[in-house]
Amino acid sequence: MSAERHQKVIAWMKTRQVATMKALRHQFQISHMTVFRILSEYGYHTSYNRNAAFYALRDVPQFDPAGLWAYRGIRFSRHGSLSDTIVALVENTAAGQTVRELEERLQTRVANLLCRLVRDGRLTQRSFQGRLVVYLASDPRQADQQFEQRQQLLKQLPAPQQSLPEGCSTTEVIEILRALVLSPKASPEELARQLTARGLHITPDQVSQVTAHYALKKKRRR
Repeated sequence: MSAERHQKVIAWMKTRQVATMKALRHQFQISHMTVFRILSEYGYHTSYNRNAAFYALRDVPQFDPAGLWAYRGIRFSRHGSLSDTIVALVENTAAGQTVRELEERLQTRVANLLCRLVRDGRLTQRSFQGRLVVYLASDPRQADQQFEQRQQLLKQLPAPQQSLPEGCSTTEVIEILRALVLSPKASPEELARQLTARGLHITPDQVSQVTAHYALKKKRRR
């Protein structure tokens, strides 16, 4: 295949941002192996949803601090496959992850895959008071630390709320509460910077929403 055709494929991919193998083959009338060779030479990412059918060039995705990027409902991860992404998210979270938290973050179902990851020894799981199942790192020491953090955070929560703080997901609330426990005197701006440095996109407004929702400032003064 000519260098000119190679450049055209890359330029077209950058314009489209994401594309399927079928679309690439149809657009340039080339074989599956030729497309794959071009993508491999340049570098690419495969979607972790939509049956991994979509491709994006390596420098197209604008990954967030957690290593995730979405384009029109098509989702990509810097970590690679959905399995690898789940493991990375669990390992990089101080208090582990629940099914709901992972599905909120990844916007795809993960329950069956989590069972397989536990069975394969890539993750572990524990339950809190026989109800809430938390997925933790495979390393026993890290898993102990994560579960301890989860227990502390759950004990910090007041009576069950009908809703989460406005503009916050469950994962974000857990991480903000943990930061508040560790740095109770820090300002919302300082806490937001700490969380962002750990790969979470948290704003000062979200920190303020959580402290107001759970009346944490009032409790600390007491």
